[in-house]
Amino acid sequence: KIMKFIYKILFTVCFVGLMGCGESFEEINQDPNNPTSVPTSFILSSAQRDLVREFLGVDTDAPHANWAMQYVQYWSSTLYTETSRYQDIKDDWAEVYFDGLNDLEEIIRINSDEELKSDAAQYGSNNNQIAIAKILQVWGFHNVTDIWGDIPFSQALKGSDGFSPVYDRQEDVYHGLIDMLEEAATLISEGGAGPDGDLIFSGDMEKWRLFANSLKLRMGMRISKVDPTTAEMWVSEAVADGVISDTDENVYFPYLLSSPNYNPWYFEVYVDGGTFTLACTNTFIDALNAYNDPRLPQFAAPSQQDGVFLGIPFGVESGVASQYDNREVSFQSPEVYDSPGRIMTYSEVLLLQAEAAQRGWISGDPETLYEAGILANMEEWGLNLADVDTDAYLNQASVSYDPANFEELIGNQLWFALYLQPLESWAQWRRLGYPDLQPAPAAIQNRDIPRRRGYPADEATLNRINYEAAVAIQGPDLLETRIWWDAE
Repeated sequence: KIMKFIYKILFTVCFVGLMGCGESFEEINQDPNNPTSVPTSFILSSAQRDLVREFLGVDTDAPHANWAMQYVQYWSSTLYTETSRYQDIKDDWAEVYFDGLNDLEEIIRINSDEELKSDAAQYGSNNNQIAIAKILQVWGFHNVTDIWGDIPFSQALKGSDGFSPVYDRQEDVYHGLIDMLEEAATLISEGGAGPDGDLIFSGDMEKWRLFANSLKLRMGMRISKVDPTTAEMWVSEAVADGVISDTDENVYFPYLLSSPNYNPWYFEVYVDGGTFTLACTNTFIDALNAYNDPRLPQFAAPSQQDGVFLGIPFGVESGVASQYDNREVSFQSPEVYDSPGRIMTYSEVLLLQAEAAQRGWISGDPETLYEAGILANMEEWGLNLADVDTDAYLNQASVSYDPANFEELIGNQLWFALYLQPLESWAQWRRLGYPDLQPAPAAIQNRDIPRRRGYPADEATLNRINYEAAVAIQGPDLLETRIWWDAE
């Protein structure tokens, strides 16, 4: 009897232990360092960081800003000048689609799934998370289509369900992006919780609403030459709904002095061994000097040798560029290394409104808006206007507003105002034709300034049918082929 009693006790203990193990088995076997699900706040931060890196940063994996800074002749290499001479035709969009845009699509999916949305809501209201994801997707796709033209859009981001997406016509992409912005606007709840992980606006949904409308303004002005009727409608609607109206509402990504949010220009110069070899060009420095522009010391540093601002010749052979000692020419200013990621600014919004007002699409005085845009950009670059003779600057013949010459005046000032936003600057140059940039003197095969980039090399093999269809419609897959809104 004693032995039977002992066996019963042992059986009970083992049974309870096994039951306890079964109840906690799943928890015990979950590796806390490798979670099976990721909070949407982390996904949002990652998506913002990746898109900013792709379109505003510079390194070997995200070179878009690198070549764009050279296409619009802000900077040129002191060693290897192939980019400024337009050597490379093709460019890759893989990381834009697979990282930033795909992460944003995941945020939309999670917050739309009935089984997942309640858990996701602990990081901000579902609708506000979806709204921000859509607005950022618009910014991302807008950059992609302005680089390549016709792109995968309606069938993009489908994962295994869409390995071979069709290329949508750029006109259709633009209309689809406007629909996304308008849908995002209906989802925004300023009374609802703003998303955690928002590195740009810390969940301030009013600022996201203003950014969405300002993007609509930008996109409306972009199609001013090919579809002025639609452009006027989008622009007037955006301004009526409210756009960025103060420098405090600028869309900035806050760089830090540590990975992964470091300023990419600072990293390339000081952290990664001083390998950054892009100096300011003579085109840029000479223009700023000709304008007596007070932003020159904010944009560039004086040469180490004699303390003057001197640009390196743009688009010359590497052998010519390498003859210049780095101490002889102007590199980037400390303000460049301290700058946030400039996604959209009040100064750009004012200059676009000046053009819209001149075209009669919105109310307001074009000259007043134009001058306010110039002064706002000076402030955005840290100048105290009390220390600047603003009247002398604005009254120069090269600056003073003239309705008969508004495209050149606004185009030149957008070139200055969009410094460190090279993809946007390149787009505005293609649209307006100003400033009057000349092709690289040593351009490879006598190429002109590029109007687009070639599709990724693997598209011709992995997505051949859709790639060939796009090329047949849009034109040869070359740098000089103009995209839809880039009218002759």
